[in-house]
Amino acid sequence: MKVEEFKAYLKVHESEFGFEPYTHEGVDGILVSNKLFSTRTHFSRKAIEENDILTLLNATHQGKNIDQITRITGYFSQIRSWNKGKTGELKDRYRNKGYF
Repeated sequence: MKVEEFKAYLKVHESEFGFEPYTHEGVDGILVSNKLFSTRTHFSRKAIEENDILTLLNATHQGKNIDQITRITGYFSQIRSWNKGKTGELKDRYRNKGYF
């Protein structure tokens, strides 16, 4: 991707990203602020030219776009506290008496 194309994309999406010229450890590039994840990421011209837009934008997340989902099972509940849907589901269950 060309640097100017990257800047144009960021400008169009200014509600999500901010950017400014920046030099980090002697390497010129662009400092991109991701407003949603409150991150700042430096991209050298070489990094921009060698990657596509999706790769560059994902880098601005800095791992903060991970959803943490858990599934907890094994808890006991009284059936009388279940709603009609859950009670109906319980009635529809059957135990498989397969042969091993």
